[in-house]
Amino acid sequence: GRIDTAVHPFTTSFSPYDVRITSRFNTKEWFQGLMGTIHEGGHAMYEQSLGDSDTSLDTALSMGVHESQSLFWERHIGKGRPFWKFAGSVVRDVFRESGVEGFEYSDEELYRAVNGVDFKNLIRVDADELTYPLHVILRYGIERDVVEGTLDVDDIPKRWNEDMKSLLDVDVPNDKEGSLQDIHWSCMAIGYFPTYLLGAMMAAQLYHYCGLDVPDLEEKIVKGEFGDVKEWLKKKVHVHGRRYGSLDELLEREIGEKLNPDYFIRYLEGKYGELYQVD
Repeated sequence: GRIDTAVHPFTTSFSPYDVRITSRFNTKEWFQGLMGTIHEGGHAMYEQSLGDSDTSLDTALSMGVHESQSLFWERHIGKGRPFWKFAGSVVRDVFRESGVEGFEYSDEELYRAVNGVDFKNLIRVDADELTYPLHVILRYGIERDVVEGTLDVDDIPKRWNEDMKSLLDVDVPNDKEGSLQDIHWSCMAIGYFPTYLLGAMMAAQLYHYCGLDVPDLEEKIVKGEFGDVKEWLKKKVHVHGRRYGSLDELLEREIGEKLNPDYFIRYLEGKYGELYQVD
């Protein structure tokens, strides 16, 4: 493994023995760098646990499955309350050692801060879990209409701005922070954005079943013991590569049911209902 910096975080795999990630860091804001690194680490662990036959069988099943692995670690581990009971003291020590005064927030305060909802955010990769699906829905609607021929490419910025206003009540100041913020369309990755939402749903479902199979899961996270979680994901997802024909078949064979969005919905309702005291 190897980590470097880049404008946009990504993971590159040459083989299970040579997987590299990048992340980005901002001297004025520390959290996005941490989450970006955890996210890409989730991708990397998937790649490292695939077989080494050098055949298509030992490759990732789909990008939806791939995103489930990164989002599992980023959201269900890295944004969870148990993680901040573990990481809070680590973060406070780093700030003290860096000479930063006044960073004495409790574990609970850090957990609530990193899960805050920003309804005025413009950027998909910086979006919180609650509003993130709307950023995906916006992009899918635009690319679907372009492919179907009902939306001209020249009209994408106007449509983008209209949809940001209707979905998120956000005014877009320029195209850099609007329709040009992602690399996907310029790379011809048409249809990629829905994999983020598929991955989010799958991650929530996997975390539910991981909690059933791994004894004292949250207690282990509080102690910084992540090995059992990694091994569970390896057994249920990673080692199978393309053995199964679809995401649904993988889930049905390994955890007993196809993709079920109810786990994702209950996760969001439970987490943010408690955070914002909303029934």
